[in-house]
Amino acid sequence: MARRVIVLGLAALLVMSARAEAGEWKLQPADGDRGAILTMETGTALSFRFACTADAVFVTETGVTRLIDLKTRKPIGDDAQAVMPPGAAMMGVLAEKAGPQFLPAVAVKNPAGGWDLTIRLAKSDKHLKAVGKSTVMSLFTTGYTMAVQMDDTARAQWNDFMQRCATRG
Repeated sequence: MARRVIVLGLAALLVMSARAEAGEWKLQPADGDRGAILTMETGTALSFRFACTADAVFVTETGVTRLIDLKTRKPIGDDAQAVMPPGAAMMGVLAEKAGPQFLPAVAVKNPAGGWDLTIRLAKSDKHLKAVGKSTVMSLFTTGYTMAVQMDDTARAQWNDFMQRCATRG
């Protein structure tokens, strides 16, 4: 129970770390064997990527810095020599219509600094569906997190991506 309180508290605090305006979403339609891809450039080292596959959406946030290991409560380095402790990479999709949920993430060093974190979600995941109804979304981690404003245009782009993803087998 205490860990859950810590995680929820961290999520709430970290999502408020920074805000980005909507409008930087870019959709790449499915092509051959590759499903649709939706990206969001934030104007910072961070970027979001949602890649549709036959049964899932792979969610990646690139350039995540200032991560904290929840087990030890110690910082995880961002430099080229940094090592990700086992089980420390955590990420989730946060939308105001669905509560936070940390999931184990695959972490890869980003050549420009920080970490690239990826999680796999079922196409039917409630967090993915909630983004299309929210005014704010985020890929939250135990590090620097950015909340993204979802205006009508951004929600329409998101819902278009999810529709394309759902119809792709």
